[in-house]
Amino acid sequence: MRGHLLLGLAGAVAAAAVVSAGSAGAGTAPVSSRSVAEPAPVPSLEPGETAELWRRLVATPSRPVRVQAECRPLRAVLYAATDFLRLATKLAATPSPCAEYYVSIPPLVSDKTVPRPNQAWRIRALGPNFHAMAEIHFATWTRWVGSTGSSWHAAGVTARERMAAAGYDVAKGDTWVFNEMTTAVRRGTGSARANVREFIRGLYEGDGTRPTRGAVFVIGFGQRSGDVSLYQTNLQNWLADTAFWTDMTAYVSDWSQEVYGDVRSYAVPGVPASVRRDYLNDYLQHKLVLAGVGPPPTETSRSYLQSAFSPLANAAWQRDTGYGWTMVSAEQMAGYVSAQVHALRYFGAASGQAQDHWGFAWAPRNAPGIPAADFAAQSGLVLDRLATAVRDSGQTPDPADPGSAACGPPGQNLWCVGDVEGASLTETWKSFRGWTQPVLAFATAGQSIVAGSPSAAMSVTLGTSSGLPLATPTPLAVTLSSSSPEGTFSASPAGPWSIVLPLTIAAGTSATPGFYYRDTRAGSHVLTASAVGATSGTQPVTVAPGPVATLTITPASATVRARASQRFAAAAADAYGNPVPVSAAWSVTPPILGTVTPGASTATTFTARRTLGSGTILAYVATEAGPLSAGTGVRVTPGRLRIGSIRYRGRKDAVFVTASAIDAAGRPVSRAVVSVALRRNGRSYLSARGATGAAGRTVYRVPARRGGCFTTMIRRVSSAGFAWDGRTPRNRFCRPRQ
Repeated sequence: MRGHLLLGLAGAVAAAAVVSAGSAGAGTAPVSSRSVAEPAPVPSLEPGETAELWRRLVATPSRPVRVQAECRPLRAVLYAATDFLRLATKLAATPSPCAEYYVSIPPLVSDKTVPRPNQAWRIRALGPNFHAMAEIHFATWTRWVGSTGSSWHAAGVTARERMAAAGYDVAKGDTWVFNEMTTAVRRGTGSARANVREFIRGLYEGDGTRPTRGAVFVIGFGQRSGDVSLYQTNLQNWLADTAFWTDMTAYVSDWSQEVYGDVRSYAVPGVPASVRRDYLNDYLQHKLVLAGVGPPPTETSRSYLQSAFSPLANAAWQRDTGYGWTMVSAEQMAGYVSAQVHALRYFGAASGQAQDHWGFAWAPRNAPGIPAADFAAQSGLVLDRLATAVRDSGQTPDPADPGSAACGPPGQNLWCVGDVEGASLTETWKSFRGWTQPVLAFATAGQSIVAGSPSAAMSVTLGTSSGLPLATPTPLAVTLSSSSPEGTFSASPAGPWSIVLPLTIAAGTSATPGFYYRDTRAGSHVLTASAVGATSGTQPVTVAPGPVATLTITPASATVRARASQRFAAAAADAYGNPVPVSAAWSVTPPILGTVTPGASTATTFTARRTLGSGTILAYVATEAGPLSAGTGVRVTPGRLRIGSIRYRGRKDAVFVTASAIDAAGRPVSRAVVSVALRRNGRSYLSARGATGAAGRTVYRVPARRGGCFTTMIRRVSSAGFAWDGRTPRNRFCRPRQ
C-alpha cells in the first residue's frame, strides 16, 4: 500500500515548476479556475514528505485531536486542481475535531470522463472525517454526450459506474462533485438547465442501488468586475426557477459557489480587520444573502441554499488570471487565507447557522518560475496556515468576533494583516443585500386540468419583492411559456392556441388580461411568466389523462405450451396517447384452452390446459362512452413430456417396474400411455403398455422366477397435449435366482 503511494507521487516536484500562461490584470468576470492552461495534476508537490507524513498519520488512526471548547462543526468542501493528497494530509495533520473534510480528486488528463484510480482510499485512510470526491468534468462529459448520442441521464449513470471502477466507495463516504456549473445555466440559455438537471439526476441515482447526493462547483464572478447588475439580474431569475432548485434539493448536498477573491480588494492600507472581514463577506456570501431577501417565488431556492450553500474561497497561489488575483508572497497569501477563514466563520455564527459550510480552492501555480523545491516549501506554508486557521477558528475565545482565532490568539492579530499598494475595497457586492427588480407572479392558484381541456382563467401580476402590487409606469410585455412541449396558451378558452403567448401589462396597472392554458401531455409541468427587467414567475400545473380512447394488450400474440403460463398486460391511453391506468376484465375464448388469473386487473396470467389449438385473450374496460375491448391471439402447443425415472421393486416371483411421466416443470402428467420393452440379461423379454395415474406413474408386473438383470426401454409415449422427448432414463435391476 505504501509502495503504491510513493509510486503515485513520483515526479511531482518536476511537474510543480510551471510558469504562468498570461496575465489578466484585474481579473474581470466571470472567474473560473479551469479557464487557463494548467500543469498536469499530481498527488503532491512534495511526494517524499507527503508520503512520510501520510504513513505516520495512517499508522495511528486513533490519534488524539485537541479538544476545543465550543467547537463549531464544519463541513469543508475543497477543490484541488492538483496536489490533492498533500492538501488532505496537511489538513489531517492539524485537524479540527469538529470538521468533515471533502477533498476533490481530478480525473485523468488523457480522458477526463475517467476518474483518477487508486486514490480515493488514500484520502479515506486519513480518518473517518476525510472523504474523497470524484471530480466530474462537465465540459468533457458534454463532449461525451455529443459524440455517443447518449442521454444526459445516461452520462451521469456512466460517470457513477466509472467512479466505482476507480475505487470510489459511496458506502464509505466518498461522493462525486460536478465541475463546473456553466454560466449558461445561470443565464438560462437554451436547454442548459434541463441538461444539467438530467446529468445530476444520473449522478445521484447511479445504477439505482445506492443513490448518493454530491457537490457542485459553480462558476463564479470576479470580485473586481465592476458592473454586476446583469449578473445579479441573472441570479435573481435563476433563483426563481422552482423546478431547477427542487431537483438540486433532491440530488445535491453541497452547492459550492466559486468566490475567488482578489487580494487587492482586501489588503487595503489603514482599514481595520473587522471592516476587511465584512467586505470579504459581501463577496463570499452574496448569493446566499440575495436568496435570503428574495420574493415568494424564490422560496424553494432560499430554503435549499440555507442548508447547502458552501462558498468556495480562494487559496489558489500564485494567480493573476483564472482565479482572483493572488500575486503576493507566500506569507501574505497565508494571511489572506486566514482572513477568509475568519470571515466565513464569523458569517456562519452571526447568521445563526447550526454548522459552518464552506471550503477553499487549492491550485498552486509557480507563476514566477522559482526553483521547484522552493515553490513546494512556500506553497506548503500556505497549506499549513489553512489547516491551522480552520482548526483554531472552531474555537470562540471572543464571542463578539467568532472565527477571529484564525488570525491568532485573542487580541493578537498575527495573520490577518498585510497591505497591498493601490488596493481598494469593492462596494458593488452590497447591492446583493436587496432584490433589485420587480417580480412577476401568478395571481391565480395552481390548477389540475384534463389533457386537451382548457384551464380556468389565469392572470399574472407585477409586484415588489415583498408581494405588494406594483403598477408599471409603461406597458410591460410579458411572455408565457410552459415546460411541456405540448403546452399551449390562448386569450380565449376556445383558442386559437400557441406555444408562447405574449401579453401586456398596461401602463398604470399591475396585472395581465386573463388567459387560458391547454396541454395534451399528462404530467406535472411548470408555467413561466417572464419580462425584461422583472424576476420571472412560475406556477406548477398538473395535467391528468383524458378518457380512455384506446386499449391494447401485450404481447400482441403468444404461443404457450400446454400447462405453461404467459402474462398479458392491458395498456389504455387517452386520445393523445397519455397512459391511463385501468383495471380490465379478462377472459379466454374458447375457455377449454385455459384459465386467466386474476380475472380483473391491469395484468393477468393465462395458464394453458392440455387442449391444443388457437384462441383469444380478451380484455374489457368500462369507459364513459361504453365498454372498450381488445384481444390478442394465443396458441396452445404440445408441452414437453419426459420420463423422469424408472424404478424397480422385487417380489418373490416378479419384478414391478414403475415409470414416472413429468412435464417441463417437473409436475406429474396423468393419462399418458407409456409403451415399454424389457430386456433380461441383454435379451428381449417382455413388451408392455400402461397409462399413468394422477401421480404420473404407471406400473408393470414382470415375471421373474429365474432372476437375472433387467433393463427397460421406453418405446412410445402418447398423451393429450404433450409430446414425448424420446429419451429413456438410465435404469438397471438385478436379482439372484430364486
